[in-house]
Amino acid sequence: MIRKLIFFFPLQLLLVNLKRNHLLLLLWVILFGFVGRFIANKYGIGFLFLAPEYMGRVSFWAYAIVGFSIGGFVMTFNISSYIINSKRFPFVATLKRPFVKFCVNNSLLPLLFVTYYCVQVVLYHIRFENTPGWTICIYVLGVITGYAVNISISLTYFLSTNKNIFKILGVNPELFGTPANSLLSKESSIYSILRSREKWHVETYLYSPFKLRHVRKIEHYDEAMLKSIITQNHINASIFEIVVFTSLIVLGLFGEHDVFAIPAGASIILFFTIIFILISAFYTWLKGWTTIVLVSVFLMINFLSKKDLFNFDNQAYGLNYNTEKADYSVDNLLRMTKNKEQVEESKKNSLGILENWKAKTHQQKPKLIFINTSGGGSRSTLWTFYLLQLTDSLSEGKVFNQTHLITGSSGGMIGASYFRELYLNKDNLPYSIYSKVYRNNTAKDLLNPVAFSIATNDMFVRLKKYDDGKYTYTKDRGYAFERCLLSNTGNILDKRLIDYQLPEANADIPLMIFSPTIINDGRRLLISPQPVSFLNHNAFERGNFHFPASDNVEFCRLFKEQDAYNLRFTNAIRMSATFPIIMPKVSLPSDPKITVMDAGMRDNYGSLTAYKYIYTFRDWINENTSGVIVINFRDKPKVLPVNDNARRSILENLFSPVGSLYDNLFSTQDYNQDEMLLYLSGSVDQPVDIISFELNNTSDDISLSWHLTTKEKEKVINSIYTSNNQQNLKNLLSLLNDQ
Repeated sequence: MIRKLIFFFPLQLLLVNLKRNHLLLLLWVILFGFVGRFIANKYGIGFLFLAPEYMGRVSFWAYAIVGFSIGGFVMTFNISSYIINSKRFPFVATLKRPFVKFCVNNSLLPLLFVTYYCVQVVLYHIRFENTPGWTICIYVLGVITGYAVNISISLTYFLSTNKNIFKILGVNPELFGTPANSLLSKESSIYSILRSREKWHVETYLYSPFKLRHVRKIEHYDEAMLKSIITQNHINASIFEIVVFTSLIVLGLFGEHDVFAIPAGASIILFFTIIFILISAFYTWLKGWTTIVLVSVFLMINFLSKKDLFNFDNQAYGLNYNTEKADYSVDNLLRMTKNKEQVEESKKNSLGILENWKAKTHQQKPKLIFINTSGGGSRSTLWTFYLLQLTDSLSEGKVFNQTHLITGSSGGMIGASYFRELYLNKDNLPYSIYSKVYRNNTAKDLLNPVAFSIATNDMFVRLKKYDDGKYTYTKDRGYAFERCLLSNTGNILDKRLIDYQLPEANADIPLMIFSPTIINDGRRLLISPQPVSFLNHNAFERGNFHFPASDNVEFCRLFKEQDAYNLRFTNAIRMSATFPIIMPKVSLPSDPKITVMDAGMRDNYGSLTAYKYIYTFRDWINENTSGVIVINFRDKPKVLPVNDNARRSILENLFSPVGSLYDNLFSTQDYNQDEMLLYLSGSVDQPVDIISFELNNTSDDISLSWHLTTKEKEKVINSIYTSNNQQNLKNLLSLLNDQ
């Protein structure tokens, strides 16, 4: 029995992959990690597989497409294994339908994955979606149906095209071989076989899924004939791979049509399928040189990516990249910072907006409200939007009417932008701005189109262009994100930066200042339709002995000649929400070229902008208001328990300093901003009240992702009922009623 097990063909195939084909197994490990949610779980990648969406909803067809893609992945895995490993098992060429037999014996890992995936789908819907049992059964049936359809089509193709030794000789295969239940030869011991130079000895194999056969001797077959059989099978396998690769290109070209926009989980699997194809192609031509050539190709691509011809930078939609580049030298930044005329002009403009704001409140000394909202993907988008709806409705419109400035980063600014636009158009909307319809829009998926674009477009050739009216840009996952955001919100945010200049100036809506981080030097890029040069000014008001570095850069002044005010508003949102890898960094038309990413790297809560704004206009605030209310919408509590510094492994000790620095990035920002607030309170005579609403996310159980499950959405909404949030809600309403 031990001998039967050790020299069983399915086990030998698994062992040969473990020993020689690590790249093939690595892709399986990653897929198991995605589905099991122990790889990239924090960013919600697992939900792309467990809750796939097609045509905007989770359905039987969505799961069927994922199942179909798994079938393609499995067949390509079988093909790759066959191409790489068939020479190690020459007896396969003597079998009737050799490739089909190989697939049957190579099905151990695929069947394990399909079973594991179905189990995880069931557990996911029970734990996170409250899905009825019969619906779960339909979803699992979709997976199995899609998988079976692909496997059936593929095997039909190979059965009709592949040759075998019996077809050439014109003999009956049943005349050869013995059933596996006969006694095996004991001429050689297991130990001697394992020590011999003969590689990958096999004694039994699966003749069919439920039938064993003993491997016949092959010495009497012509070696050239056996090789010709395997070669012909390889050619048919290559045709199959070309079809799969072409399918990926077609999906990338037509992905904007809903019918072709397959679930992102399916496109990721399809992308992995292409990797299998490339590995097998390299191995076919290069054999033992495969690894070194793959590394060399990667290094060459990495080098060529620096060249303009091979560079596919994401660009800011609306900017002119064909004119002279903006001067981003230190000297020019200092000139902009020290330009007192521009600073005074921007102050005068903001003072005029403050006067318009005061007139709108119809109060002698109203409370001046600033809203700071944190990043955190879709959880922050929903949390911020819901709180704006709730606080404004409970205060009978006072909160947003008295809000002067909104700052922050990432998802929080998306929710605030959407509510602000609804507020601006509230007289022309089909529903009240407090309707659940709009709240549900903010919770819609944004991750699927981004992942689909990565898999079908960004990783290979970017052929599609985007005509923005004046200028043309290359489409990528950044474009897919903005397109989906507009679709989710009914295209209400389809505007330019200039479109908000007048409504903000008239105080019809609060100001919004986006502040993405410039990767080159860590400065903040302040994006606003209003002049905000005073936020760049760091010089002391008395004395000339201090020469501060320019910390902020004013977007519209720096890129004035590059059509800055024509910037698409959704692009300003995205620049502030550019999480690494998931979203592309945005390159801007400057010399030297600068790229920007998430605002949270410098100021996740927007406090730097808000506090400096308050300090700049402290005299006006003291004279015209009864105080300042700073409302913070946070995606996690401010005070967190201290991490247990338990015993760590060698690798954990090696990387813990860097990891701890990143893990505590936002806590460090809190410490610094609390210190800023301490100094600010000594400069403002009127009270500065801080009201913080914290998402109940102490253990990060709501994923930092552009996708939310049903239970995650429920947890976001129910976070308002924590004792701290209820008390802060009462405090906010009390402050507004007492003014």
